[in-house]
Amino acid sequence: MPIVAIIQDEKSLKRYLTKISCSPDERNRYICFCDCSLENSQYLIEKGFVETASEPVDDESKSKFMAEYLDLIGKVAELFNNREWWSSNMASKNRFTSQLALLLHQFMRAVNALKRDDFDHMIFLSPPWPIVNSLEIFIGHSSAHLVSRGNRFAQLKRLASAKSKAFGSLCFNVIKTSWRSFTVRRKLVISSISDLFISEAPTYVIKSFVYDHSFSTDSTYRDAFFGSLPEFLKKHKKVVILAVILGRFNYCIDKIKECSTTSVIPIECFLKQRDLLSAAWRLLNVKFRLCEKITFFGYNVTDLLNNLLLHPLNEIQFYHYIHYEATKNLLETVRAKTFLFTYENNPWEKMCMMAIRKFSPDTKIIGYQHTVVPQASANMFPGLREKAIQPMPDNILTVGAEPKRIMETYGNYDDDTIEAACGLRFEYLFDTKPAKRQRSGQILIALEGIFEVYKMVNYALRELANLPDYKVKIRTHPVLPIKAFQHQLTHDLNKVTNFSISKGTSLKDDIENSDIIIYWGTTVSLEALSMGKPVIHYDNGSIFSYDPLFKCSHFKWTVSENVSLRHVIDEIYSLEDSEFYARQEKAKSYLNEYFYPINEGSLAKFTGRNDKNINKG
Repeated sequence: MPIVAIIQDEKSLKRYLTKISCSPDERNRYICFCDCSLENSQYLIEKGFVETASEPVDDESKSKFMAEYLDLIGKVAELFNNREWWSSNMASKNRFTSQLALLLHQFMRAVNALKRDDFDHMIFLSPPWPIVNSLEIFIGHSSAHLVSRGNRFAQLKRLASAKSKAFGSLCFNVIKTSWRSFTVRRKLVISSISDLFISEAPTYVIKSFVYDHSFSTDSTYRDAFFGSLPEFLKKHKKVVILAVILGRFNYCIDKIKECSTTSVIPIECFLKQRDLLSAAWRLLNVKFRLCEKITFFGYNVTDLLNNLLLHPLNEIQFYHYIHYEATKNLLETVRAKTFLFTYENNPWEKMCMMAIRKFSPDTKIIGYQHTVVPQASANMFPGLREKAIQPMPDNILTVGAEPKRIMETYGNYDDDTIEAACGLRFEYLFDTKPAKRQRSGQILIALEGIFEVYKMVNYALRELANLPDYKVKIRTHPVLPIKAFQHQLTHDLNKVTNFSISKGTSLKDDIENSDIIIYWGTTVSLEALSMGKPVIHYDNGSIFSYDPLFKCSHFKWTVSENVSLRHVIDEIYSLEDSEFYARQEKAKSYLNEYFYPINEGSLAKFTGRNDKNINKG
């Protein structure tokens, strides 16, 4: 009888391997669900275990997984379908805040390894705890003998710690938001704010975000997400920016107070102490529990979902949740004719829409898809089941035609919901001229603010470290400096002669000074293409593509762990000039479909006026 061992930690692994005996003719396999240490890998190999490689994930597999994932979320949504569910990370399907897609992929990796039946002894090392129960159910229905090893007390301790931290975080956020609300009212003088709104004039509300750089030296406001749109709208309408402050709070409040050109009102102006306490009490009493069997590709994952939803406070962000109260209170003061916001299916968006639908049903809701849409953006793709019940905008405007096509391909939208408008945040791309070709050996690695980018850096180090023909510069994301993940790197960067970290130079300069840009999922790839630079996408084998250019095949190459990076770079350098510039031109044409330019006609779409004769160019 085959044996399947679920080993929770390294100590349990060593004890288990010490006790078992393996004959040379046994087929012994293992899957490590974490970054397996070199010591553990060596120990497993010495005992005759061979790592089971991940199966290649092609486009068809990704599409099938996406469809099944959307259907699963829809099943759960039909069972809950309340404010608390729609404010959860799981409901948002946001790839940065929800673990569900990754956990389902890891579960299916284990199931598929067991179904291949090419082993006598299989070890699953450190599987994420939410998937263990569902794995045990699957193994229980197979012919294999299950062995489970791990420190149960340590697991209970981790769960208790997570619950305690979540409660502490809720208390902290209630106090923080209360302080912010008090500060806003004191500094901005609530009576003067009220004077802005006590009017029967219909108002165009733009829900946006304020940073330090949103204000010029003379305190003129420039919206980071909507660019010139507020100024355009003010010619015809009364406009109010309902703002979440992401910059330095007191600094931005002072700038808002000095700003006389635009009405910028922090959402804290519309939050009262009783709203915060009431919301916190409701969250403390939330329970998500699935009693019906939920399947994924036919396999029971009910326990996986219940484990992930075990502590609702970990799934619901308080600040997102209270957008409902803030919007409700806003609508009691403002006659909002139109409500515009950045559309990413985040929990706060649905809180705003639920409040609008209840307290101001005549308000037109417009969502603006303001950035790129990689295939991993499951949050942008409502499933068929979700479509009928989840809060949705009346209209969605996109930055161009290509995002519209992607959203309609993977998501379930009515035919007239989405319309291509313009790239308000990408105005600078339209004036960018493609650069002349370079063969200097300068390579730029552009990182995003996700911890897993260390894998791409390790791949580049493995392929290019200390090779004098290549000079590699790593440009980190502002939220993730190199020190945050350098402990995961296979090389000491200080000892790699041809690698350096970008310091003190602009992104534009880094791109201009490079021949080729290597990326995983950052929008820098589009900027590089716009500037005429060839790009190389690093595919880490994830079940969804994080590549914002996943639909573009022009002037882009793809590498993975088993592909030679040097070979691809040399292939780019060896292109004939005619071929190089032809591909460059095709890439620019693709970007012209991705981002439409800003003009009077495209801006008019945000007012509900559509000029069908607008020349998109």
